[in-house]
Amino acid sequence: MAVGSDVESPVVRVHLARSWTTRFGRRAATALLLTMDWTCATAATWLAVPVQDDWPALVAVPVAWVGAAGAHRLYERRHIGPGTEEYHRILRACLAAMAALSALCALVARNERLVRGVLMAAPMAAIASLVARKAFRALVARHAGLATRPALLVGSSIQCSAMAAILRRERSALRAVASLEVAGPGQGPLSSSSGSVPPTPQDPADPVNVGTLTAHGGPSDAEQVATALEVTGCEVVVLMPGPHLGAAALSSLSWRLAGLGADILVAPFLNEIASARLSVRRDGGVPLFHVRAPRVSRGSRVPKELGERVMAAIGILLLAPIFLAVSLAILVGDGRPVYFRQTRVGLRGEHFVLYKFRTMSNGAAEAKRELAHLNVNADGLLFKMRRDPRVTKVGAVLRRYSLDELPQLLNVVRGDMSLVGPRPPLPEEAAKYSEEVRRRLLVKPGLTGLWQVSGRSDLAWADAVRLDLGYVENWSLGLDAEILLRTGSAVVKGKGAY
Repeated sequence: MAVGSDVESPVVRVHLARSWTTRFGRRAATALLLTMDWTCATAATWLAVPVQDDWPALVAVPVAWVGAAGAHRLYERRHIGPGTEEYHRILRACLAAMAALSALCALVARNERLVRGVLMAAPMAAIASLVARKAFRALVARHAGLATRPALLVGSSIQCSAMAAILRRERSALRAVASLEVAGPGQGPLSSSSGSVPPTPQDPADPVNVGTLTAHGGPSDAEQVATALEVTGCEVVVLMPGPHLGAAALSSLSWRLAGLGADILVAPFLNEIASARLSVRRDGGVPLFHVRAPRVSRGSRVPKELGERVMAAIGILLLAPIFLAVSLAILVGDGRPVYFRQTRVGLRGEHFVLYKFRTMSNGAAEAKRELAHLNVNADGLLFKMRRDPRVTKVGAVLRRYSLDELPQLLNVVRGDMSLVGPRPPLPEEAAKYSEEVRRRLLVKPGLTGLWQVSGRSDLAWADAVRLDLGYVENWSLGLDAEILLRTGSAVVKGKGAY
């Protein structure tokens, strides 16, 4: 068989090394999480329980919390990573720990102060663990090998390449390290006696091809997938749609991998659709994906509109000193006018006047034509350039920290914009939109959005469109809250702000 015959090949040695590193990283991650949860529970107990009663509680609460976390599989790497599943498990573990501690106190302790303290300590420990795990996720994002799970991709070469790119782009908890490609039309499987392993791709981030399946879904295919997992040290196999993904193939694979401890994931290639819009239904005994339609009606967005207008009004009041300081800086450094007004396209193509602090010298619009060849977004409709000579010294500072955008809070109060939404385009940009891109105009433009927290001007036009359309299709109040939380760090970092 192609994937296991050449044990001394460079590709196999690399993956065996990765396997050892993965096992070490898995144990280190589990030990770190256990230590964090125990420390959080101990600190919460010390704060919540009276001093004279703290010794029994300092043992019971950490044991109950770590035990509940383990029972809810919070130390398994499959539940560590992007998404909200980990947080949901923390909530359920908190309720389980409180129930266990309540039963223990009812049987053993008759001290009401101790009971109250212990029941307060459990949710405090859960909140502390949630914050600690959020910090752990940030650590994982910087050191991908610490908690990411190596994955074997099974599908056509195009599918494997696309899935690997998606996993890298979305900072997934999975890391594609190997691919088992399905033979397409006119292709045959690798000879089992050839003993050859395809060469390593030039890009080290791409998965290594360790063989080719015949795609008949029989036991031999399941055996080859299992062998590939053992050779590469992968913990997950990701199956892409195709003839290899029939019921018989899944059944054979699940039985063969049962003893290896590997997970089987099926990718429906609905990657641009949020999981909140997906549900599984059974019709006639067949499991079917139900995709909820995008929520673009004005009625569904009334709570968002009211809440954002109130938040924008409060923001203007609280930020009044900053408004005054920025206005004085522009007056002293660059003169009048302080504010910049520009016509933009809003909800359903309606025009409105957008307000910003002025960051460019007078006559910047006329000079734009002369600088067109320096546009870093030449692949799309946006005009952006690094070290724009039209930007003033004060304006450069304002752009670096997005302070020039603050007057758009007035647009939010007026109802022209939202706090969160797609970027508001210029009329000449919107006039060139295709039918698909015009979906960005089905919602109000935003002061911040997915493109702002994902790189801003550093993004290619195609990526900016993808993010904005993804926001329109998958909008929810939870997504807005996530973007607002990410906006602070994006502003401080200043990445893509020029």
